[in-house]
Amino acid sequence: MKNVMVFSCGSIPGIDINFALRGNDEYKIYGASSYEDHGTFVYENYIGNVPFIYESDFIPKFNKILVKYKIDFIIPLHEDMILFFQQHIDEINAVVISSCYDTAVLCRYKSKTYDALKGCDFVPTLYKIEEVLEYPVFVKKDDDQGARHAYRVDNVEQLTLYASQEKMIICEYLPGEEVTVDCFTDRHGRLRFINPRAADRMLAGIDVHARRLINNEEIKNIAIQINDKISFRGPWFFQVKKSGEGKFKLLEIASRFAGGFALTLGMDINTPLMAIRDFDNKEVIFDYNDGLIEADKMFITRYKLGYEYDHIVIDGIQALDLNDKTNPLMMLLIYQTLNENKRITLLSNNFSYDNQILRRKKIDCTMFELSESLDGVEWNKSVFISKNEERRNHVRQTYGVKAYEPNMTGVLLNWKA
Repeated sequence: MKNVMVFSCGSIPGIDINFALRGNDEYKIYGASSYEDHGTFVYENYIGNVPFIYESDFIPKFNKILVKYKIDFIIPLHEDMILFFQQHIDEINAVVISSCYDTAVLCRYKSKTYDALKGCDFVPTLYKIEEVLEYPVFVKKDDDQGARHAYRVDNVEQLTLYASQEKMIICEYLPGEEVTVDCFTDRHGRLRFINPRAADRMLAGIDVHARRLINNEEIKNIAIQINDKISFRGPWFFQVKKSGEGKFKLLEIASRFAGGFALTLGMDINTPLMAIRDFDNKEVIFDYNDGLIEADKMFITRYKLGYEYDHIVIDGIQALDLNDKTNPLMMLLIYQTLNENKRITLLSNNFSYDNQILRRKKIDCTMFELSESLDGVEWNKSVFISKNEERRNHVRQTYGVKAYEPNMTGVLLNWKA
């Protein structure tokens, strides 16, 4: 088994990559970050306090980390990281999963991107400040991404204000639909996959509600032309927006996983695994579930507890129910508890009857120890789960343990893998 480092692992694509690769038989994943982030809640193998790439002694310190954890591959998740690693590719003691240095530079600067694709009809019109005669136009920073340092400009005063900032470019204003296109190119230069998705709702530059678009030949042709002119390998994406004439024009390209690439995962296309296999010089073979699909992102809360427990006490079979059905959150907790070799006690004063209900729900009663009363429970290092608030308060006050309502037991879940 080979080892893969995801750096920086607490980003949105870093979390999605974890869920795509966890439990893989070929590759073991490690999450790495230069500062403590959400990766600590998700990565079982987490490497913290990694030096920042701008530190003068980054490379020797980073190589020591690679040797310590026997890292074979690195998946960098930010443009600056990709650019740095490719610039120092011969000094890094692991395989960097990204496109080459020239492509990294080209993707980091929109002016270089547009210049490389000069002559293509999907490149937006660019202006010098004295050439702007009609408004609105769009002003954006050359080496930024997403919506950061990007402005619609409606008059000469705004143009003077924004265009005078450092490294700004001026291009035609694109008022129409915005689409992000996830792509994958293998080591032979073949464009293997094109997946356009409409950004119906954005948050911090990431399309948090994405909807797959199918059978769009215009976008497909743009992807093919970009792949023909620029040397990609592995995951990359580009963004386009419709002009006033209804034609898609290019916003930017990036040689990394997009923040919303999870829509592609939802089609059973494991692009992180495809990328690792390609850089491991293995053939990339895949199929996928075609058709329409939507993905919506929202913040999820994960917890770290300041106490330990090795025993869960469930207050009757009613604690396993949610709206007359089995509560899936409780079943997730039960199986996690068993996987961690912790005990589960089910309170029941009529187990013969309760067991019939458990069997109808396809719940195996052998998962539980049994107790008829609270006094019959061993409470040392225990957690109590009950729908009854009075009983939760009683247990907290009498036995000195933590108690939760079933829908609050997400606090006990361990998401690491």
